[in-house]
Amino acid sequence: MHSESPPPVGELESIYAEAGIALPGFAVKRYDEVRLFHESVIRNRRDYLSGELDSARQRILARDQEKQQLDERRSMVMNLLKSHGALDQFAKLQSETGRKEVEVESLRQRFSAAEQLEGTKNELDIERNRLTLRLRGDFSEQKERLSNAILAFEETSKRLYESAGSMTVDETSNGPQFQFPMQGSRSKGIKNMQIFCFDMMLMRLCAKRGIGPGFLVHDSHLFDGVDGRQIASALKVGAETAEELGFQYIVTMNEDDAFKETTPGFNIHNHTLPVVLTDAQDDGGLFGFRF
Repeated sequence: MHSESPPPVGELESIYAEAGIALPGFAVKRYDEVRLFHESVIRNRRDYLSGELDSARQRILARDQEKQQLDERRSMVMNLLKSHGALDQFAKLQSETGRKEVEVESLRQRFSAAEQLEGTKNELDIERNRLTLRLRGDFSEQKERLSNAILAFEETSKRLYESAGSMTVDETSNGPQFQFPMQGSRSKGIKNMQIFCFDMMLMRLCAKRGIGPGFLVHDSHLFDGVDGRQIASALKVGAETAEELGFQYIVTMNEDDAFKETTPGFNIHNHTLPVVLTDAQDDGGLFGFRF
């Protein structure tokens, strides 16, 4: 409103003179016409802004008057409450109002979180259904490999038990579900032998495809709760499978568990590594550690 103005023609002529260019007469006349138009625009804009400023000042003045009237009204109400002993009650109600406002805000946030969670749940349901369809298609494509895995599991199980266990793989919304129906499968020993059959199945599939590390290691914990005859049968099956497929089968086991039962056609001494770990002498132990 105060500083905007067009540049004087003298500055324009000075700039052109410094550049070595002389302004012709018609250019100066044209510039004067543009300057007059510009001055008219600035004048109109200044008048408009002055009107806006006056209107804003009037609104501020009206609001100040309204604030003063409301302050007077509040002071009168507070005095009335105080004179009738209701000020304490008002303070309590005000405190209760604040508490309720906090509860309302908390409920509003929880409701917003619930809405967001519901939206996320719907998205996850859609994604879960999509993955289930994808898994179903993958099962169809890998049908032959699944059949080979099931047959390999049953073959190992049949060599351990008279009534062989089986393996089923089902597609569910939570992914592939492996089940191993077998008589007495609730016992710890049977469950461990299911793991044994599963591992041997994996080694057979790896050997068929030419992949895998080339060795399988079982700790004595795998044979906890397993009948001694079944342990001997499992060691025999492991040795025969390793020789058939060309991988190394390693078992760590206390000798009182390994040698307490025998099975026809299998001598465990032929497969025992000639390494003795003892702490009976000072030079015993394992890697310098004594037990």
